[in-house]
Amino acid sequence: MRPLSFNRHHELGSILHPTILLLAWIVFALVLPAFSLQAMLASSVMTIILMLLCGFKRAWNLVRRTRILLFVLLLLYAYTTPGTPIFHGWEQVAPSREGLIAGGLQAWHLLLMIAALASLLAYLSRQQLLAGLYTLLLPLKYLGLPVERFSVRLWLTLHFAEEHAKTKSLYARWKSALELPEKIETDIQLEVPNFTIQDAIFAVCYLGLIGSIVW
Repeated sequence: MRPLSFNRHHELGSILHPTILLLAWIVFALVLPAFSLQAMLASSVMTIILMLLCGFKRAWNLVRRTRILLFVLLLLYAYTTPGTPIFHGWEQVAPSREGLIAGGLQAWHLLLMIAALASLLAYLSRQQLLAGLYTLLLPLKYLGLPVERFSVRLWLTLHFAEEHAKTKSLYARWKSALELPEKIETDIQLEVPNFTIQDAIFAVCYLGLIGSIVW
């Protein structure tokens, strides 16, 4: 296992601390079900803008992979929610209008969550993402969670996933995922940025905006 060292820096290529961005997404995911229709529409517009700013192609590729999940979610609500069938005379096999509305709303919620997360993943580099996750999990270290070891394993997973991402053979991808590297020569250097006044200002403004929308 590679040893992992952490260095504190003020800048890591991101205006805001990665942990602040991760916490912002978590808060967004938690309060999203309480959004009104107007807030959902505004969030959709903002999410599209966010995808364009962070790298639309990469973010869209992540969102596109969830299309089957969204479709299945819509069907589950459509056929399990009691209500008025959309096709008269086909009550036994037709989905309900109420189920389609409920399923569409839930799929919309999930799509926004995934799109926001995809934008975040497209914006943050692997180094920034690991630094954010490490800082976010750091309080659990006092509960006995091996945060450093978890960070090492996550780093290795992302490293070899990126290294073999363009491998065309499915067998080769499975083989590389199951095999451990024979030799590890270098240490893992994880740059962890310090929190700044910009992070505090963003957190206060963001929580104020979310609070005004929900309440």
